[in-house]
Amino acid sequence: MTPIRAFVLDDEPLAVERLLRLLRQTGRVEIAGSATDPDDALAWLRSNHTDVLFLDIEMPERDGFTLIAALPETLRPAVVFVTAYDQHAVRAFAADAIDYLLKPVESERLKQAVERVRTRRAQWSPELV
Repeated sequence: MTPIRAFVLDDEPLAVERLLRLLRQTGRVEIAGSATDPDDALAWLRSNHTDVLFLDIEMPERDGFTLIAALPETLRPAVVFVTAYDQHAVRAFAADAIDYLLKPVESERLKQAVERVRTRRAQWSPELV
């Protein structure tokens, strides 16, 4: 099984570190990159491939929804929103999010999200399963 390539964006460095650690522990994810600045992430995403973006919503410079809208559809990875706020869930799923995780992210809940990404990726590219 080909690992899922993931990118993590959160304006809180400790949140990025924790999520990266939890993703590595799943054994199913390859970390493609991470950022704490939305503009850095946007530049990276425009020039690199990733299967899934684990994305915070509320950030000082640019929120997660604005970041996704700034990417052409052809460059948009699958999105799992990771936030401390539950009030954005409906909007997140309207933006075609695969999952919505509340902070602090629990290991088992993250594994479920990774499995959803893997299932969705299998629908897009069966040869990667």
